[in-house]
This record gives sequence, C-alpha cells and structure tokens, in this order.
Amino acid sequence: MTRLPLLLLVATLAAPVAAPAAHALPTPMGRRWDATGHRAMAAVAYDRLRPATRARVDAIMRAHPDIAALGANLDVATPAGIREVFLRASVWPDQIRGDARFYREGDATSPVTPLLPGYPTMARREGWHYLTRSFSTDGTPTQVLTEPNVTTAFPMLAESLRDSAVPASVQAYNLTWIIHVVGDLHQPLHGTSRSAATQPAGDAGGNRVWVQLPGFERDSINLHAVWDGWVGRASRALPIDEVATGLARDLPVAAGQPDDALSTPRGAALAATVRGWADESATLARYVAYDLPARLSGAPPVLSDTYVAHGTRIARHRLALAAYRLAAVIESQLGGE
Repeated sequence: MTRLPLLLLVATLAAPVAAPAAHALPTPMGRRWDATGHRAMAAVAYDRLRPATRARVDAIMRAHPDIAALGANLDVATPAGIREVFLRASVWPDQIRGDARFYREGDATSPVTPLLPGYPTMARREGWHYLTRSFSTDGTPTQVLTEPNVTTAFPMLAESLRDSAVPASVQAYNLTWIIHVVGDLHQPLHGTSRSAATQPAGDAGGNRVWVQLPGFERDSINLHAVWDGWVGRASRALPIDEVATGLARDLPVAAGQPDDALSTPRGAALAATVRGWADESATLARYVAYDLPARLSGAPPVLSDTYVAHGTRIARHRLALAAYRLAAVIESQLGGE
C-alpha cells in the first residue's frame, strides 16, 4: 500500500434469445453508496482519464449489451452522451438486482433466466458488492473471508479490457462492474460486518443495526443506509458535476504525483491491491462506523453531530480516493504501454 491511503486512513481514524426492445432499468435500490455517490465518483474518474484512454473507454461502452437502457434519451455518439453512459453504468449493477432479466445465483427460488446476446451471464452477481467477513468484540466466532470473492475476480475483469479475444460487449459489461465494484469496496460497511452473541452470523454490514439519524424523515434507519447516503442525502439536488468537483477538491491528488497511490499492478498483485482497499474500509467500519453511542431505554442510539460530520468527511474522501483508483485501473489496462 502506498503512502496516501495509509495517511488518509490514519487521519480519518483520528442459451441466447433474440435481443429485447429497449429495456427500462428499474429505480436504483438501496444498500450501496447511493446513486449520487456512485455517479459523482464515476464523473471524477472519467474526467481524470487521458484523452486517448477516454476514447477507448467510450468505444467499449458503446458496445454495452444494455446500451439501449444506459443510453436512453442520449446521443451516445457525442462526448456528453457517452460520458453520461459511463456515469449511469456506475449504478447499473445495483439496478439489475430488481430486473427480471437477471437471476439470483444460488437461490433455488430464482430460476436461471435466458442468456441474452452480448452478455457473459444473466446472474445478478450479488456477492460482488461486498466482502463477507466479520469481526467480533465479545468473543463470538467470526466469519472468515473465503475465495473466490470479488477481489479475486477483479483481475479477470480488469485484464479483459486489453484482451482483443474478449468481445467488446463483454468488455463493456466487465468495465461496468469495475466502475461499480471500486466504488462499493470503498464504502466501509461493504468491507466487513460485526458478529455478536445476538447476531452470530453477522449484521450484514450494518443492515441489521438500527440507529436514529438527526433530521431523517423516519424515526430510525439502518447503519448501512446511513453510510451509503452520507454524500447523497446532502447533495441529491445538486448537479452531479458540482458534487464531483467538491469531492475532488476535498481530497486533491494530482495525476502522476509520486505518492498519489494511483499506480496499480496487473495480475495476482492486483487482487492483493483491491483486497487492500477493502481492508481499509473494514478498519474504518470497525473503529469508526461501529463506534456508536449507547442505547437508551432500548431505543436505537442517536447519532451525534460529531459522528455525522466525521462520517460525512470519511465518505467524501473514500469516494474521491475510489475515483482516483478507478482511473488508475482503467489507465493501467487501456492507457498504452
């Protein structure tokens, strides 16, 4: 791990069938960085790419098997149109979780759906959004990270971008997952969960932990949703480019800076690098996200103003760092030798 992420972590701890007609993607679901966070992160990364690299990315994205939906109401032949496709792609893996064309692998109640043209699979890849592992503070046995997982799959996704034997539609599908996964793995509660005597199987990354968030429209909200929405709750009414500019301004890192943490390896070493990103998130989760006030009279704990301010700062920095690292991954595969 290079110096920037370490310093940042210390600081924050202080069978094919005919193609269907254009398919409308469902409304984004919860349980992830919300759409604002993902899109802003994607905007920072896209704008950071060198022009030649960006042109290669654009060509790949135009071959996406779901381009009819991703490019709805856009002219994808224009720079603005294809840039918006890239931003929309950042939330596509969440959207397909509610899309009947796709099935839940490993779920006997969700039968395998027909393979559509251009796709490598119609599985929802739900296990690619997080790492299943846990920590415990009361002696409860923990969940140990097993393989394969999204960090071990990541090198295959990345290296497909520069493999001419891989169809362009599959490259676009894989790039979409890369954009999304890099974002997800920087959300602290996607990196771990907490096991306890009352929840020996873990709390699903805070999804089973209820808190009260000042100013929230309901009495309580799960902790995972709190961390997903730090940026989106305050920024949803703003233009996405304004949000993106703010993220980059909060954590300015010049491309090519000697210790900018933007040099990513290839092959097996890439898996270790990506695992390191998730390990950062897991540390932040354990020592910051789960550092909650005591429950009073059995009610969910009320998050303090200090917790909210600290959580917001961490989220903004994590999204900016995710954007820089995403750009680095893409450059390492498509930026030339």
